Amino acid sequence: MKPLRAWLGCLAWVMVMGGCILPASGRPPAEARPDGAPGGGGCPTGQCDPDPNGLGIYITEGHNYCFVHEKSAPLCPEGFVNTPEGVVMKVRSRAKPHTVLDIPVALSPRKQSEGRTLAGIHAAPTGFFVAVAEQGSERKVQGEDLEALRLTFTLPVDVVDGDTLNRAYEMGWQSLGGNRLRVLYRQVGTEPWLRQCAAPESADVASLLLPARRVDGLSAAVQGLDTATTLACETGAIGACLGWGYQPWDPTTLQDDPDRAVAYGACLQAKRAAYFVGLGDLQTYTVSGTDFLRRDAHGFGIRSSDRLDELEHVEALWSPRGAECLNPMNRRRDLPLPKGLQLPLCGGSPQWSATGTFATGVPRPLKF
Repeated sequence: MKPLRAWLGCLAWVMVMGGCILPASGRPPAEARPDGAPGGGGCPTGQCDPDPNGLGIYITEGHNYCFVHEKSAPLCPEGFVNTPEGVVMKVRSRAKPHTVLDIPVALSPRKQSEGRTLAGIHAAPTGFFVAVAEQGSERKVQGEDLEALRLTFTLPVDVVDGDTLNRAYEMGWQSLGGNRLRVLYRQVGTEPWLRQCAAPESADVASLLLPARRVDGLSAAVQGLDTATTLACETGAIGACLGWGYQPWDPTTLQDDPDRAVAYGACLQAKRAAYFVGLGDLQTYTVSGTDFLRRDAHGFGIRSSDRLDELEHVEALWSPRGAECLNPMNRRRDLPLPKGLQLPLCGGSPQWSATGTFATGVPRPLKF
């Protein structure tokens, strides 16, 4: 491990990240759904367990990143995997949150009739493209050309008297630069197009692609997989931690970095106050929009303060498995903790270790 630079870390106030992307001509008519809230509801407190959102992993608010269906519970996309048989979309069932479906994805029937097939979905730290096979060769579809691309897939959406019926859906993409995109979907043959990501404060939320990784929608555990691409909304922990400078790769070389990967995994837990994930409790103990201070041992994150002593009220030290230690009096929110689960107390200042390389704190202890 690289030498720890304990006091060169990152301090910042947590801010919920979002975006509002305006539709452009020739793109699917998102304005047909003015409320912008797929399915409504949401999870304003972050305590909607067992929500397949993983309580803030893929989006800040509830299941507002999931596909809306006519009668059944939503199915929630978590990304794509390229296989020898084709591209599959990993979709988690909200009704059975421990069930992840492999949904085959293809080009629209019109494109297939022209001899084109979907060969892969690929992302890198600086961008992404869709590979289309045609006449024995592959070409990259990216940038503005993505707007003409339509992907199709079939979901088990209707539950009628215990029977599951399949419905065909199509998805449209709009590149927003880098790894950011706008995703819309609809049931084939129906209107309107729906936004795949939405939140109460911003009906139109950008999506992003995390390359070569799958993120568990319940525990936020990160699995490296070269053939995988995670699809997430910018407002969730996946996007927020990237925005704070905790990419799992070196931003200069764009190569994977083990220390940065640990910091990223720890950030996913810390952002959501998922203290006890390592003890089997997947619950989060915060409310959307709550501020806290953060610092990492290596100084990877974006610095927002030059004061080296500002993290004097340590909340927790974090690893990818959750909190390694916890000072209950310095928690960011006064929410009941589970009985029977206990972590060691943290010191008065961050005491870095091989696993605890990410720290959070508050400006002053709360009065519980």
